[in-house]
Amino acid sequence: MNCERRKRYRNYLLLCAALLAMPNAALAEEQLNQEAYDWFRSNTRLLLSGELQDPAHSSQNPDNAFLQLPGYSATMELRPDLFADTTYFNWSFKPRVTAAATWWRDGAPAGGQDSEARFFVNEWMTQVKPLNELFISFGKEKLLWGASFLVSPSNILFKDTEKANPKSEVEGKYLSRIVYMPSNSITIIGISETRREQDASGRSLSPIRAVKADILGGSSQVSVIGYAQQNERFRFGSYGQWTASDAVVLYYDGIVSKGNDAFYPEPDSANPLGGGFTRRYEGSNRYFATVTAGGAYTFLSGESVSLELLYNAAGYDDADAESYYAFRRNASAQYFDDSALGGLSRLTLAGAMNTGTSFLRRWYLMAQVQKREIRNVLDVMLRYVRSLEERSGQVSAILEWQATKRLQVFSINTIAVGAQDTEFTSVLAKSFIAGIELHF
Repeated sequence: MNCERRKRYRNYLLLCAALLAMPNAALAEEQLNQEAYDWFRSNTRLLLSGELQDPAHSSQNPDNAFLQLPGYSATMELRPDLFADTTYFNWSFKPRVTAAATWWRDGAPAGGQDSEARFFVNEWMTQVKPLNELFISFGKEKLLWGASFLVSPSNILFKDTEKANPKSEVEGKYLSRIVYMPSNSITIIGISETRREQDASGRSLSPIRAVKADILGGSSQVSVIGYAQQNERFRFGSYGQWTASDAVVLYYDGIVSKGNDAFYPEPDSANPLGGGFTRRYEGSNRYFATVTAGGAYTFLSGESVSLELLYNAAGYDDADAESYYAFRRNASAQYFDDSALGGLSRLTLAGAMNTGTSFLRRWYLMAQVQKREIRNVLDVMLRYVRSLEERSGQVSAILEWQATKRLQVFSINTIAVGAQDTEFTSVLAKSFIAGIELHF
């Protein structure tokens, strides 16, 4: 089996080399025929990075045996993006080649190592334009929107905003879309998933249907989204942005639903770990809202400061949080038990890891400082996220240096701060990523 894996690994590396050679070999011809092929565009990026991470010593991951987080990893990612754009037809194709090697240095899996190579298509899309104001598309896409950094509540299709790690990439979903633009200020979009998905508990979910309306003003934009899903609750989301002045931008992003799918701790004296997790409000008539609101101020010197407040109504209150951490500690203490209690502990930790909400508690605050194009080559961003109900948070620093026109050096560093066994100190204590990005 290891032999087959090594063969696949070599084959993918050969494919990488071939794909890397193609842009350089075709560069001269592409330049000579640029006018003839204006309908076709391409961009290829190669990312080489290494990561050092320190798993947190918490009840969520006893002795690093449950999550088995590697201490070191090296990754190569080849990301070609191909586009075709004609009067009545658009097309995009984004294949990906990744190869990674990982080493374990902490806890139970210490001393282990592994490697993996993968080829897949992250996105592809075919779009036709039967009318000037009408677009119809089908494919595998990612749809990200809104100005929020922490999370985009109005987007239930994609939870990741790609802003915590700007080098990460969300994998697309199979979607069909109809876009109607009756005027320059109004866009109406119909969106439908074309494949079933599974949630964290393994349930098969019906495809999501959505109608989205974008309204553009002179200095503002507002979007509203209605979601429908067979045998599921209706959800209504909205996000918007207002440029109050040359220096001030204000924004919001939110969603409201009747009931929710989150798992809550439920004490049970018959359970030797103290209880389990249940969807307490699955059929409830109570309304739950998740909203982010924030703003950014840009100084004349170029620095920008952002503040963002998140309210998550589905999050745990103090009583739920106390039960949650108690269940986790009990499960961690019995994790290595060889009896049925060990299996129950693993199920409990899995439930604690996937509660169904992006954040565990209700109130969060983010502060961010960003300086772009220092000496025209360096971008620096510092961010701090704080749980207002726990003594925990996360500090991030992102640096991007444009070494040459085609070469960028980057560093993405994250440190969890706070008391042990709190939300931000549950999985990773530290993560340091350094790498280069090449454009062809």
